Amino acid sequence: MAGYDAGDVAELLKQIGSNGQLLADAYVYGSIAGDQLDSGKLNLLQKKGLLRPDDEPGDYRVTAELKRMLNRLMRKQSSYRQLTDMGKVIDVLDDTVKDFQLSVHSNQQEDAEYYLDQLDDLLYEAKDNLNSSLDNMHYAISSQFGFVTTLSAKVRENEKALDYAQKLLTELQQIDPEACYEWTNWACPIDFARKVSAFVYWFNQTLARLRFIIDNMRLSLFRLRRDEKQASLLRNMARYLRKHPEFEISATLFEDPALHEQLKFAAPLKLKTYVDIKDSAVEEPLIELVQALRKQSRPAAVTPRESATVEISEIEKVTPEADYFGEQSERLFELAITTGEPVSAINYWQNELHNWAGSSQTIEPKAWIELVFSSYCKLTLDQQGALDIKMKGVRVDGTSDNYSYSDVQIALKENLQRA
Repeated sequence: MAGYDAGDVAELLKQIGSNGQLLADAYVYGSIAGDQLDSGKLNLLQKKGLLRPDDEPGDYRVTAELKRMLNRLMRKQSSYRQLTDMGKVIDVLDDTVKDFQLSVHSNQQEDAEYYLDQLDDLLYEAKDNLNSSLDNMHYAISSQFGFVTTLSAKVRENEKALDYAQKLLTELQQIDPEACYEWTNWACPIDFARKVSAFVYWFNQTLARLRFIIDNMRLSLFRLRRDEKQASLLRNMARYLRKHPEFEISATLFEDPALHEQLKFAAPLKLKTYVDIKDSAVEEPLIELVQALRKQSRPAAVTPRESATVEISEIEKVTPEADYFGEQSERLFELAITTGEPVSAINYWQNELHNWAGSSQTIEPKAWIELVFSSYCKLTLDQQGALDIKMKGVRVDGTSDNYSYSDVQIALKENLQRA
């Protein structure tokens, strides 16, 4: 156990001994109230992994690890099932819930408190194990799998972690957390229902968090593979340059009489016939050089521009034609306003038919009635408010609200006539 410091172990045992009565009360009674206790001491015990917060605000319980150790030392019955996956966790929780429900119905308060306490430990242990696993995944991604050094090892670790996370997500998605609400489908205590609801809420939040971690793992794997490919390119380029040096420096160059006098007393140049891949200063320029050499310059073919002619014809001047019968419908409305009497569209059509024929204008009575009605609909709201329109017609046989109209009357409203 050389990986541990004896001083840390002694400090932990000292904390257990100095707070023995407090930890014993939390173990025997299930929880303790922290209102009357020193907050600094409680925070220290939480940091040491001896206490954890309870569902009730202000209450504290012993952690699952300490309780498991005390159960073994006190020869107390502990859970014999190994919580290896969430499916088995749900099975164990279901058995515990049934035992708790049977104890409550049998009015066995001590047994009910025991099973409720066991349920709380199982829920906390399941949540703590999965949360720790997700935290470790997140740390591994954030540190770029810093526990290994080579890029190839980082890629392998990322692939293994991604495969594990995807299998874990597939396993968790096969579980319907809403079915856990069936455990509360009886007159259960409030504390029990609160624990179940908190577990369902945590489970749904964990799925979203796991999906987010998987997305980050995929992005991290892409970046690591890209870095590994770039490193491979650098190694291959360095290996090529070692095998094909462009020049060699003679060891007796300083004795050459052709060498300039100032260079003989200058500091020796650190020249190499290969690229030092450990030098980060030349990494980016070398990558750009390799990428430029790999790219083939293919000039884009110039497509000849197509030419076309546009013929512009003279703008034809169109003389606007007056709407003859539109003006006649306006005169009908003017007649109704000036005389204050109702004006029938059919009567107006009969009276003006001779004058229209003199102007070489004709219109059918049905079209004339439709024109008067459409002209009324085109009026403003104030104009329509001053006029009344009365439709004369009969109901079509076999229908309830369909009518066949034979005439339209336009009249000034009564309040305007009296004014």
